[in-house]
Amino acid sequence: MKINNLKINGFGKLKDKEVNFKDGINLVYGENESGKSSMLKFISSMLYGASKNKNGKDISDFDKFKPWQTEEFSGKLEYTLDNGESFEVYREFKKKNPVIYNSKKEDISKTFTIDKTKGIEFFEEQTGIDEETFYNTAITEQEGIKLSKSSQNSIVQKISNLISSGDDNISFKKSLDKINKKQNEEVGTERTSQRPINNVENKIRSLINEKRNLETYRENIYDNSLEKEQLKLEEKDEEIKKEFLKEIKVKLDNNRIKSAEINFNRNLEKEYNEKIEELNKKISKSETTEQIQEINNRNYYIIIAIILITFVVVTILNSFKLINFVVLLPLIFVFYKMSKSKENLREKEKNRDLDREKVIHEIEVLRENRENQKLEAEEKQEKLSNEIEKDKNELIEKYTKFLDLGFMEENLDKNYDEILREIERKENRLNTIKFRLHTMEASSEEINRKLENLAQIEEELQDAETEKDELLSLNKSYNIAKECLERAYEQVKESISPRFTENLCDIISKISDGRYKNVVFSDTDGLRVEIQNGNYIPASRLSTGTIDQMYISLRLSALNEMTDEAMPIILDEAFAYFDNDRLANILKYLNNNFKENQIIIFTCSDREKDILNKLNIEYNIINLEK
Repeated sequence: MKINNLKINGFGKLKDKEVNFKDGINLVYGENESGKSSMLKFISSMLYGASKNKNGKDISDFDKFKPWQTEEFSGKLEYTLDNGESFEVYREFKKKNPVIYNSKKEDISKTFTIDKTKGIEFFEEQTGIDEETFYNTAITEQEGIKLSKSSQNSIVQKISNLISSGDDNISFKKSLDKINKKQNEEVGTERTSQRPINNVENKIRSLINEKRNLETYRENIYDNSLEKEQLKLEEKDEEIKKEFLKEIKVKLDNNRIKSAEINFNRNLEKEYNEKIEELNKKISKSETTEQIQEINNRNYYIIIAIILITFVVVTILNSFKLINFVVLLPLIFVFYKMSKSKENLREKEKNRDLDREKVIHEIEVLRENRENQKLEAEEKQEKLSNEIEKDKNELIEKYTKFLDLGFMEENLDKNYDEILREIERKENRLNTIKFRLHTMEASSEEINRKLENLAQIEEELQDAETEKDELLSLNKSYNIAKECLERAYEQVKESISPRFTENLCDIISKISDGRYKNVVFSDTDGLRVEIQNGNYIPASRLSTGTIDQMYISLRLSALNEMTDEAMPIILDEAFAYFDNDRLANILKYLNNNFKENQIIIFTCSDREKDILNKLNIEYNIINLEK
């Protein structure tokens, strides 16, 4: 395949530019920023389109190369395939699909496959080269001779496909992975979960357990019926006991009211008794006051006697003087106090006698009331005792056919709070029994329903076992397919791998002047080269120039294997790290070994031109600055 002509209406920095290419080597010369990279990108974009996706870059190719100074964003590319057929591609980059013309200028666009994302895939159909492979083999961009990790992986995969399957688009590893994935999805393994084989085995286990449980339930259904009958009898017995306890509670409620009335009489009796004691104390206190008054009177007499004796003695000793009169004054005062005291005493005795009579009368009334309350309380207590005994006998008589006498007598002697606790215990027990009966009823209904479906379960079990056999058979088929694929892989690898390695070794030997002859490549270790001492080392350990040669060899070798079409080899400043000898070797190698390939070299230096002239190799020069 050769590119004949480019007509660039507007793309990046290029505008109204037309370029004609020839067979052999084409040198596209221009200073930096003159549009070399734009022309290279124009070629690939005409063939595959300018993507609007960033694909990890800061800006998409569409936005990067959209012209600033013109609305025209289009161009045309004319090319000829190895079979001699010529085509023209016209593309407006703002539109998704180009227009493809044959040599008769007929629009043949609709004859190619249209991808919803990529558009018309005309060039891939014609050459078998997709855009990624085109970039990783046919094109080496400026300072991009070393493949990036992702690009290396892509080429590695293509080469691995060739080695393993004989077709660069068919990967043994991916095919094997797809079979394993399909096998995993459609069958599964012991290590997987929620896969068909796991699901059917779980279903079989579940059905077997369900069948076994149902058979066990069927054997024990009689025992369950006995337990249910026993629970119902216990429920009835507990209900009667609860009713018995509730009647006791009612009786105790009534007795508590009557006991309260009796306590009321007892309290009145006590209050009357306390009042009587207080009144008796009052009388005792009054008598004590009289005794004190009598003592006071006796004291007055003693004082008078002492004063009289003193007066007589003083009179005898001193005859009648003023001091006698002074001694006489207290005697007069004492007589006066005695007179007043007797008068008050007579008044108090009169009042005290009246009060005493009243208190004595009140005590008599209180004693009568006290006796009445006492009598009334005793009568009520006797009546309550008789009623309690009567109630006990009536309850025993009423429940004697249903309850044990010991149970009745035990609870009839309990107090109100104890009866409440017994009622609560009975209610809890009844709730437990009812819950158990409800559970048994629900369980019985479920068991009966399942027993009715036992035949269906056995049928489902048989279907599940059949499904498992089919899955095991399918799994066996997948294993056979993988064995066949592995055998085919080994056969293809034995036939293609040596040829590819030989081709790669031939290329690197020629461009390195025989310094490196043996090169091996694998998808696990990458590119390795044999050095002079016989050891194989990774290519990354070699010098920069040698590494460049290695990777160009890898690209060219891969390009030969990727397609039967002699694709153009496009190099953009690819020899920056080559010395003149290496540059001469690679240019001579390209000219001698790729005569069927069109070679387009973008450069800003005269080195390529000078060496080509020195080697007498013809070339076509295109100066972008003119």
